[in-house]
Amino acid sequence: MTLDSIPVSIYSRNNRELKETHGEITRINWDKTDRTKNAIKAFGMWLGLTFACIFVPILHFFLVPTLFITSFVLALEKLREEQRNAGGSGECPSCHKAFRIEKSKWQTRMTDTCDECHDDLEIKVLSI
Repeated sequence: MTLDSIPVSIYSRNNRELKETHGEITRINWDKTDRTKNAIKAFGMWLGLTFACIFVPILHFFLVPTLFITSFVLALEKLREEQRNAGGSGECPSCHKAFRIEKSKWQTRMTDTCDECHDDLEIKVLSI
């Protein structure tokens, strides 16, 4: 697993006339062994929840098969996930206060909301 600091530009989606500001996010890169570990953890967690639902009366007829299938689907999703946004920080173009960029799937264009002024923000990765 490696961590990279990536510079980003932040734009207001509500007012395009505002000047862009800058920030930084941390990208996590997983190699094959880390992805396999993440997939096994996800599968084990959902499979454990599946077995716990065996003891729930009546609902277990629906919950057990659904969670069993979900455990495989989410494990495959984790196995395919090579990169992830671990969060970051930036300056809001509207109120010029620092805000926290939330964790999410890795994308070169993301959206977030300022904690102070609740402005909708668009976050673009500058370089990879």
